[in-house]
Amino acid sequence: MSGADSSTGLLSGNRELLITAGVSVLALVLLLGVFGFGGVVGIFGFVVYTAVWLALAAFVLWLFYRLVVAVERIAHAQQRIAAAKNPPSGSQVTAENGTDGDDTGETDIDGTDADGDAVDESDADGNDAA
Repeated sequence: MSGADSSTGLLSGNRELLITAGVSVLALVLLLGVFGFGGVVGIFGFVVYTAVWLALAAFVLWLFYRLVVAVERIAHAQQRIAAAKNPPSGSQVTAENGTDGDDTGETDIDGTDADGDAVDESDADGNDAA
């Protein structure tokens, strides 16, 4: 069964209490209006109107905050990825040049290159490493 069921949710346990409170507030406002207390009804309406707009503004500000946090997380993740691909020591070669860093053509004292093979072997793209 899906989570869209009406029996689940934050206010499902207090449904009767919420309906009773809403009907009581509506009855109170109507009684105040009928018995000539229009100013009280107007003030109550203004307070509700103000509360709704403040809640709406707070919700929009919260959405902007979440946007900024998400962008910061994305930027931080990109920095970590870039740092992993290009360490400060420069020991890892980027993938653009097609080499793995072993067939550089440089030789050690014993006449072998960095990967321990003979110097005159072919490199990764099949060309002779002369």
